[in-house]
Amino acid sequence: MCVRKIFKENLKYWRNKANLTQEQLSEKIGYGGGYISEIESRNMFPKPETIDAIAKALDIVPTQLFEEQGCPKNTINFDKKEFIKEISSGLYEQLNESMLNYLETKL
Repeated sequence: MCVRKIFKENLKYWRNKANLTQEQLSEKIGYGGGYISEIESRNMFPKPETIDAIAKALDIVPTQLFEEQGCPKNTINFDKKEFIKEISSGLYEQLNESMLNYLETKL
């Protein structure tokens, strides 16, 4: 995958994780409201200083914007606590359903 595409995907991932819109992140780094949109939707690529500002605004290190992640759950960069919560919730629902089915057949 090309560096620009990796950067754009990671930018969008980390921006969403920070619960920021494109406009909010643009303003946070001192640019007009459409700046991040231009990066995410076109072949525009920011200067190194801007990459540093974006990373700082997202509370990540700049290299995280260039790591080929694929699915964040396959990397060390995803939120482990959130992932455990998702898994636990699913297992809890399955266990409840299994227990109800078992009790209905036995009672």
